[in-house]
Parts: sequence; structure tokens; C-alpha cells
Amino acid sequence: MATTPMVAFEALLNGVTSWNVPEGPIPCELLLIGEAAFPVLVNKRGQVLIAASSYGRGRLVVVSHEGYLLDAGLAPFLLNAVNWLRPSPGAPVGVHTSLEPLVTILRGSGIEAQVQPELGDRSGVYCINAYNETLTTELVQFVKRGGGLLIGGQAWYWASQHGCDKVLSRFPGNLATSVAGVYFTDTYGDRGPFKVSRKVPKIPLQVR
Repeated sequence: MATTPMVAFEALLNGVTSWNVPEGPIPCELLLIGEAAFPVLVNKRGQVLIAASSYGRGRLVVVSHEGYLLDAGLAPFLLNAVNWLRPSPGAPVGVHTSLEPLVTILRGSGIEAQVQPELGDRSGVYCINAYNETLTTELVQFVKRGGGLLIGGQAWYWASQHGCDKVLSRFPGNLATSVAGVYFTDTYGDRGPFKVSRKVPKIPLQVR
């Protein structure tokens, strides 16, 4: 599953001419560390809102609000993401019950996806929100073995309930994505408008 960020970026944005991001959801900024992680959508402030990475034999696409995974306006990107995440063409796609509308979007794009409350043995790609605390260990092993994970959420609300200092180490989504060098943060993300970049966006190096 090894690939360069540029090749992966081109696959993820193939045919995407605009970011029809829903206006309602307030995303969070994603923090990228490690060599495998790279930005896919970056706003004018240099904040990463969508990222991709790899871990073991598998891949991840991380989205900074679960609402982005439920909006038909992003169907071209979601189609690309699932196809890039698949370990093999036609590999089964499972969708957690928390993201049920995504099944309709994917089916409308020709991908046969199924609602799947648990990670099944046959899944090639699994789609889930970042708030599930029960499947973390399974998700990490799933990706390590070669599966593809599409995960979305924001951590600013969780931080308001549990404390900002605990986000990186204890936010449920981070327990799954941190192995690949991607973290949800408690920082609000700017909501656009967004340009479609033709190459991997550059992001500022930040130390907080």
C-alpha cells in the first residue's frame, strides 16, 4: 500500500473541482506529525481540515467534522477517498450506524456500502465518527493489517467537557488516528471558502 503523498493526493482529488463543504458544521484543526501524514484540504489560515496517512499496511483519511461525511456535496471526494482506502478494488465497505446517511451517498456514486455496527472480518474499508470509544483497539489493528479507515469528527466540544489538556491523549478519535500521525485538536477551524489545490498544500510548522 506504499505510495507517495503526491500520488495519493492526486487520487484523492481526481475530478474534484470544488469543495462543496456544508456551511453549518464547525470543524476542528487537525494536527499532523510524522512522515506518513499529509494535508488534503487546508484553509486560508493554513489549518488542515482533511488529512490522509498510512499505518502498517493500511491507510486513513481523517476529516475534521463528521458532518462532512454526511453531505452529498462532497460525494466526488468521498468516492475517491473510499476507493483510495480500499486494499483491493471492490473490497467491502462498512459504515458505522453513526454515519448511516453516508451509505446512501456512496451507493449513489456506485459504491456498494453496508451499515455495519461492528468491524466485520470482511471489511476492506470502515467509516466511523471520531467519538466511538469501544472500537479503538480494533480500528488500529484493522488499519495495521491493511484496512482503510475513513473517520470524521471534531474535538472542540469534547474538550469543553473533558478539558483541553486531555484532547491529544484521550479524545476517542485520537486513540485511533495518532498511530498514523494525525490528531484532532480543540482549535476551531475556519470554514472557507476553500480552493482546490492541485498539489499537496504546504502547511506552517507550528509548535503549541
